Amino acid sequence: MLDIKYRLVACLDFLKRVLSLTTLNKNELQGFISPLTKFRFYPNTIISVPFLFGRTIRGVSYNKNFMLDPYARLCRDISDNVEKNILYENIYKEFGAEKKMNAGNLISSKNNTALDKYPYWSIVMPWENQTIDDKYKNYPGDFFKNRSSRNMQFKNNNRSSILDAMHSIDLARNKADQMINLYKSICKKGLIEASNKPKINILINGREWRWFMGASGNHRSYIMSYLGYNFFTARVGNIIDKKDIKKWHNVANGFYTIEEAEEIFDNYFDGNKIIRGII
Repeated sequence: MLDIKYRLVACLDFLKRVLSLTTLNKNELQGFISPLTKFRFYPNTIISVPFLFGRTIRGVSYNKNFMLDPYARLCRDISDNVEKNILYENIYKEFGAEKKMNAGNLISSKNNTALDKYPYWSIVMPWENQTIDDKYKNYPGDFFKNRSSRNMQFKNNNRSSILDAMHSIDLARNKADQMINLYKSICKKGLIEASNKPKINILINGREWRWFMGASGNHRSYIMSYLGYNFFTARVGNIIDKKDIKKWHNVANGFYTIEEAEEIFDNYFDGNKIIRGII
């Protein structure tokens, strides 16, 4: 079944290249929707998008508000040859500040008190297909797998130990070293295109569009943006159209009101505010 899926995606990628649908036209490069846009943004296919209309996974514009994101500042400090110990401490301080926060602090909703009962790292967006309870239950395990694959050492794999590690100096070192190594590699060798492209999400608001990063490839996107790359090549993940707001999973189930969901969408679309934590 997976083999069939991969073959289908490969065929779609080939068709998009033949039909010149992997790059955007003049109208789309200005942030507007065109008749062929739905084919260019076909889910799971490759597209090259401008950083001009991109948002980090935390919701800030690569173009205007990049330095609001702690990992953008990490790129700057690496470029400025700041000592490693200072890089580690800077990230560790961010962990300490966020450890005191709950999900409600990120969304700043006065009425949705349910958010205040959850840690900031369990936040879910209105359009995501998992609930905040799902995220709270599953994220530590996902975090463990992700960081273990990056050679971070854990005392053991029980939930309590993982939660302690999520705000540790060890994680700060692991995250910073990952960024340092990739930064040096891209500066020395340039970008090495991999077949396993990261995924981005497309936001549509009327006749305008924007994009933001998915769960993987984030370090690459920070570095490329900081180094002045104009475009980012990725696979299309979710299409999030504001007109479908009532159908979004965490709106339909009543966790977010339409007004709250609109505000979160608009924050991502505008790119002016941090919406997620850095872990």
